[in-house]
Amino acid sequence: MKTFSLSSIVLLAFFLSVHLGATGGGSGSSAPCCPNFNHKVLPWDWVYSYELVKDSCLQKAVIFTTKRGQKVCVQPQAKWVQRYISLLKAQKHL
Repeated sequence: MKTFSLSSIVLLAFFLSVHLGATGGGSGSSAPCCPNFNHKVLPWDWVYSYELVKDSCLQKAVIFTTKRGQKVCVQPQAKWVQRYISLLKAQKHL
């Protein structure tokens, strides 16, 4: 009986982890959290788009995607980041 109980707990934990993992990182969800930041200014002509990290992340961050598809985490309060976001928003309205 103890083996059945332990295996049931392990199986339940597995299904919960799979379910939580699937709902947390789907393609339609917000960007993942950033563990560290790039502190160098990206060249403007490299930047393709941006997204904000999830509200559940400990640190607020912006993720720029380059034209080559690379994701770069940056601090949202940096002046150059705010300017790039404004420029990208303006491009969407054209």
